[in-house]
Amino acid sequence: MASRKKSKFISFYFDSPLVIIFAVISILIMVLNTIAESRGAVGLLGFFSAPTSFKAEATAFNFRNPVHYLRLFFHIFGQRHWAGLVRDLSFILLLGPQLEKLYGTKLLLLMFSVCAFVTGVLNVCFLSVPLCGAGCIAFMMILLTVYMSIKKQVVPVSCVLLLLLYTGQSISSTGGGNTEIVHLIAGICGSLFGMIQPEKKKPAAAPKKSAGAAPEAGEDGSV
Repeated sequence: MASRKKSKFISFYFDSPLVIIFAVISILIMVLNTIAESRGAVGLLGFFSAPTSFKAEATAFNFRNPVHYLRLFFHIFGQRHWAGLVRDLSFILLLGPQLEKLYGTKLLLLMFSVCAFVTGVLNVCFLSVPLCGAGCIAFMMILLTVYMSIKKQVVPVSCVLLLLLYTGQSISSTGGGNTEIVHLIAGICGSLFGMIQPEKKKPAAAPKKSAGAAPEAGEDGSV
């Protein structure tokens, strides 16, 4: 029998639906916002940013406006600078697929929502600057990756350094230190669901019967 020929083409597969869709939407919004602002039009960050506290009257949260409730969640898709978007998506695309495979799409979506909501609420309570970006999602994934390593009782030094560097950079960030701290707090809250919820278990494989195995006998001794 002739051996099967290997395909010369590289195949791609949709390994992480939630993470990939999130990245594509974020990039698309950034592109559209950049084009709109370059033409002098109003950008999309008016919607894809969290409302502020009542100290800033123009951007303060309005309890009577339904759009403001949506902005408490959708601000994670927005970003003001390409550098910030690339930084956050680099962590999300690198760590996200493994976490989505481990916890499942539904649970990871819940953690995304918790991070976004906590960030939005903290911004409404304490900050006077509209907040946007997926820093809370990136930090949550770093925490979950370190937590997974701790559960296995083998913690790579690279993970510890990554956590320390990201946290240190966020706290010492000039001009946006308070917003970065809000992202860190929200990331911790979102990661708690992954730490409490058991990991997605793979179905156990059925035991294989050998070809020469004898059939089981019944209670009366019949075969």
